[in-house]
Amino acid sequence: MARRRAVPAVQAVVRAAVAAVAAVVRVAAAVPAAAAAVRAVEGETMVTPMTAQGTQLSPVEVGYLSAGPGRAAETALARLLDAGLVRVSRDGRVSAVHQHGHRGNTPVEARMHKSVQTPVSFNKVVKTAAYSTEMQALHRQLLNDNLMRKARPRAQAWWVFLGAGVLLTVLGFLLPGFFIGAVAFLLIGFWARGSSPVTREGKAVLKNVTASDRVLAVALYGFAGNVASQKVGDLFELSQSVVKMIPLKRKKKSAGSSCGSGCGSSSCGSSSSSCSSSSGSSCSSGSSCGGGGGGS
Repeated sequence: MARRRAVPAVQAVVRAAVAAVAAVVRVAAAVPAAAAAVRAVEGETMVTPMTAQGTQLSPVEVGYLSAGPGRAAETALARLLDAGLVRVSRDGRVSAVHQHGHRGNTPVEARMHKSVQTPVSFNKVVKTAAYSTEMQALHRQLLNDNLMRKARPRAQAWWVFLGAGVLLTVLGFLLPGFFIGAVAFLLIGFWARGSSPVTREGKAVLKNVTASDRVLAVALYGFAGNVASQKVGDLFELSQSVVKMIPLKRKKKSAGSSCGSGCGSSSCGSSSSSCSSSSGSSCSSGSSCGGGGGGS
């Protein structure tokens, strides 16, 4: 009888212990996210992302993988601002600040710093860097590192093939011969849907990147994006009038790709000198010229 009375008490203790452990786990899971948001606002030094082979990626490379050459150019400008190597006036003109010969950590940053020896408008700085030879070299490097590939553009009628495949699949349960056509149409549909320019390894790297500082916040979301309920541009004390000088990406109906109007591009392509196709940035951002990264 005593044992029977003790069972409910033991069960209650076990349930309380389980609930306590669950609460601790939830708190522990929330700490990294909160810390990342605080670091992003305070501008704490970043932890450089790494590939599976242990290769460190610069924030500019993360920006390219995230949303193409336009985002990479924004990230390069963010790096220079963060290092105090450039300043932005109230009217949105960028000018260089000389600090003992420092011009940035990457060729893209160095080229950008050199281009603003005299004041240049905010959007022109980004546009020029997005189409620079240094950005093209960065794109080739990402291809060589198997983080990017030549994207397959999306056909306008890709969904028609998939729809036909689904319909034939349903009919196949009535007449099995339709299954052959269903397989053919489904394969064509998936192929016509296109492919992302970012490889599986590139997506794996992006998945592990967080906005742990304000430069990576730009790489992931752009100056016009938001992080920790705060506008990314505010982290650099940039007014929204300056941030909006970089036009947002606009989707084009042709080839299912999206080109950034901020780059002044008239066509889309797979090289970094034009807008990369099959864009699909994973952030709620205001990406500028050049889509092409982070697609699904």
